[in-house]
Amino acid sequence: MYHQSVLKRPCGFPYTHRLTHRARHSENYSLSPSGSSGFLQWIRKLRQARGAASLFVFILIAGSAPSQNGTSARPLPPVGRLVAAREMGTARGGHTATVLPDFRVLIAGGRQEKGLFLNSIEIYDPTTETFSAAGKMSVPREAHVAAALGDGKILFAGGRTRGAVPLSSSDEYDPETEEFTPRGLMHARRVRPTATVLRDGRVLVTGGEDGNQPLDSAELYDLLTGKWSLAGKMTTPRANHTATLLSDGRVLIAGGDRGRNSALGSTEIYDPKTNRFTRAANLHDARCQHTTALLADGRVLIAGGSRKPDHDDPLASVEIYDPRSGSFTEAGRLAGPRSKLPDSATLLDGRVLVVGGAPSAEVYDPKSGSFRPADGTLDAARYYPASVQLMDGTVRIFGGYDSHSVSTAKTWIYRP
Repeated sequence: MYHQSVLKRPCGFPYTHRLTHRARHSENYSLSPSGSSGFLQWIRKLRQARGAASLFVFILIAGSAPSQNGTSARPLPPVGRLVAAREMGTARGGHTATVLPDFRVLIAGGRQEKGLFLNSIEIYDPTTETFSAAGKMSVPREAHVAAALGDGKILFAGGRTRGAVPLSSSDEYDPETEEFTPRGLMHARRVRPTATVLRDGRVLVTGGEDGNQPLDSAELYDLLTGKWSLAGKMTTPRANHTATLLSDGRVLIAGGDRGRNSALGSTEIYDPKTNRFTRAANLHDARCQHTTALLADGRVLIAGGSRKPDHDDPLASVEIYDPRSGSFTEAGRLAGPRSKLPDSATLLDGRVLVVGGAPSAEVYDPKSGSFRPADGTLDAARYYPASVQLMDGTVRIFGGYDSHSVSTAKTWIYRP
């Protein structure tokens, strides 16, 4: 059976939840409908009936209650914990991490400082918390895409290599033999495209930039033939965008940039039945280098990013796409701006972990529509780390750059 998942999400999970937004706000904390004078009369009666001690208890309770807008004066406690874990064998940023059929994680490529592009791969075993070398790609790659195929193999495509040269080549990795097999050239060189595994097992690769400008072309990889074919053209050239597989099998393409030092607010929908892209509603905030996650109810969370490429003017805004109405609604804010993010992980209970672009991590609760901080931090703001969720519900975060473009071998585990 083919995997029905997006890049780096080869497994699906059930969802449950605990507390609803309505339950949190169902109590009425208004003390009197008649305003301050009614409130003072109520206080006098209370003092006459029960004395000063009762008044003290009332004030103590009222002081600890939420305000009338339903929010507490005290910050919400952290949810889950982010802890440092064992280091990778190689420092890397701009790499990929993909869960294998046996639940180990394949970490591939990336770049270190001074233009050192990597062709090395390593495998992380969560049962032993160890990393082991696992061969080399045919060419060093950074800013490429990886997709878990239905036959257990991993497809790598595009990116850039030594000298920052864009790539059109692709390879398949077989975890059984630990060997790479060339799978031909895409129709264009693509740096920071997106890759989405469709319901029929094909892989849709969209956009990216070819070294000169963003692309409006897209193509499909067929694992049965091992060949690439052109898909329909996108409505807008874009790179540094996101692509999210919707519950109905279509793909939401959102944001990105056109290489003009500004982000895009446009979105579009790819329909594999017609092989066409159609224009969709605009985002509330133009953004690139952001993150998305599919929620349990089929909506899409879109968070952070930047108004300009290379994380200039980062964003804290959040919005949600509803495929039933085809519209975007604003959905609160992150605790702080963050960009150059990996794909967000939808946790087993339906909440979403947002990490990267800042030392902290945050968890979005779709029932309350709010973010809460995770306990613990990364060692620094990490840009373009790689993250995956495992079957035990934990999320592993690998590497990334710091603000000086220095990559790290450090890793972290988020435990809900």
